[in-house]
Amino acid sequence: MLYYLMRKNDIVRIIDISENGSITKLGKILRDELLPLQDRTSYTGVISWWNDRSIPIKQGKIEAMLRDKGIATTGLYLAQNLGLSLTDYYWIRPVTRELSWEQVNLFENEFKENLLLGKIQVPEENNFTTYQPNSSLQGNLEKTWIIDKGVRKLIKGNHSELSSESINEVIISDAVRKQGMPSAQYALIKIKGKPYNYGCISPIFTSLSLELVSAYAVITSEIKPNNISVYEHFINVCHKNGLDKDYVRNYLEFQILIDFIFSNRDRHLTNIAILRNSDSLQFETLAPIFDSGKSMMVGKEPFVITDKRLLSQETLGFKNNEYEMLKLVKNRKLIDINKLPSPEKVKEMYLKDSKIAPYHLDFIIEFYKRKIDVYEKYSTGADLRNLKYAKY
Repeated sequence: MLYYLMRKNDIVRIIDISENGSITKLGKILRDELLPLQDRTSYTGVISWWNDRSIPIKQGKIEAMLRDKGIATTGLYLAQNLGLSLTDYYWIRPVTRELSWEQVNLFENEFKENLLLGKIQVPEENNFTTYQPNSSLQGNLEKTWIIDKGVRKLIKGNHSELSSESINEVIISDAVRKQGMPSAQYALIKIKGKPYNYGCISPIFTSLSLELVSAYAVITSEIKPNNISVYEHFINVCHKNGLDKDYVRNYLEFQILIDFIFSNRDRHLTNIAILRNSDSLQFETLAPIFDSGKSMMVGKEPFVITDKRLLSQETLGFKNNEYEMLKLVKNRKLIDINKLPSPEKVKEMYLKDSKIAPYHLDFIIEFYKRKIDVYEKYSTGADLRNLKYAKY
């Protein structure tokens, strides 16, 4: 079936989408400057962008919910919802239908789906009031968009019966804001029928005038010169699109340091983003820090804490471990230790989870204390290779 790839009310490109929701043919480009930034250097970039846009089949219980509704693939689920999202303004319009952005966009139009409660909605043919934003939700953690008193909010669960990921989001988002940096604002929330005590909820930070563009999309929007790193390439592309280089570098360095202190191992290139102006297409700011749930050794069994373990946790994104990430930092004094949550405060938050084992909580708190100690020495110029720590 032929569709127009749309950006708001502008036709960007003609595409052919199969019955299983995948793009089978690329047609004429009508507005080259409005194509998605991701993989823009490739002729088939729109195909990979569309594939990545679909909700992962392993997210929460989406596979079972789609099967119960007779929806064969997440690509079909995405196509049935016109590819709509609450992070940007791209969507698909059947060439045979007269629909407008004002009729279908989810920033203004209502939706009722709640994946966390197992309520998946199938759009009714020719009824543009039934489209949902969850078909384009990324990541394997179970989550859902809702409307709460007119505000679009994202609710997230956890990967296990523990509430650790949700508690981490609240602890770290609060810590980031106390450092004077922007963060998504998370709060704990009880979710009916779940094995964990708490999920978390945060209001939307995109709008009809600001869209989210991942660092991965920024990086792949232009060919990277061979003589510079991916990290420097990202900074350069941000600068070409309107952001000050020092501002971008300072933001990234702060994020590296706060992730180090809280042992976040999931800062991949779609968990770093910018906010882009919907009209000028210029980059406005780096996005608030979000998705910090996989921090504080979540999902890890307690182990003996050594200096090597403290300095070489695996990471995603620009480098593959914390030690290498720290090498990117030029300003080591971006974190005010006095404004970090105390170990006692972190423990208080974790004790909201009735299922956490005391020995596991002791390990988390000790690791956090050691990380602060490492950062304090690092911030004074110490060579991390020479730092030694007693075993846990």
